[in-house]
Order: sequence, then C-alpha cells, then structure tokens
Amino acid sequence: SENFFSPLRAAIKERDWSRLAKLMDQNFELRRSIYTNDCLGPGNLRMVQLARQFGSAVKLPGSGGAVVGLCLDQARLVEMRQAFQEAGCVFCVIAPYNPSASSVGGLH
Repeated sequence: SENFFSPLRAAIKERDWSRLAKLMDQNFELRRSIYTNDCLGPGNLRMVQLARQFGSAVKLPGSGGAVVGLCLDQARLVEMRQAFQEAGCVFCVIAPYNPSASSVGGLH
C-alpha cells in the first residue's frame, strides 16, 4: 500500500522537481486548511506569500518561524533573497546532502 511519503520519495528519486514543488504547495495548503490562517500567523503567511510572488514552491517545515522553498527559476533567486531580507528575514540557500555522492574522508 502507498503511504503518505511515497509520492514525495518518488519525486525526489526521479528528480522530478516540478512534482516535488507541487507536493510542497499541497502540503502547505493542507496544513492551512487544518490549522487556519489565524493559527499559522501573519509572519508565516507573509513568508509564504513572498516566496510565491517569485514562483517558488513553499511549505512550513515545523511549528513556525521558517519556510522551506523550492525555486525552480534560479534567475529569480537573487530578487527573492533581496525581498526576504528587506522584510527582515534571514534567507539561506540550502544544498541537500546526498550521502551516496559523498567523498568525505576518502570513503568513496
């Protein structure tokens, strides 16, 4: 039987970033429908709105105060970073760690 994470794992394994972006947005909208805007808070909603203005998929990774985005249009990344910083947010570009591609310590 397919579990909740199967589509997510498949999208990552197949490097289907458009599908992953869609799943991230669906995850946020599901959380929003359960918890409501009042519970999510204006700061979190503002970060989501900012990311979406730049065409980025976005979701809340935890209890609040941060968002995780997937920007498929790298040309907009600089503009998006500036907008987040102007809004008083810290903006970090994250490169996911892939242990199977690691050559740390000469093990591979």
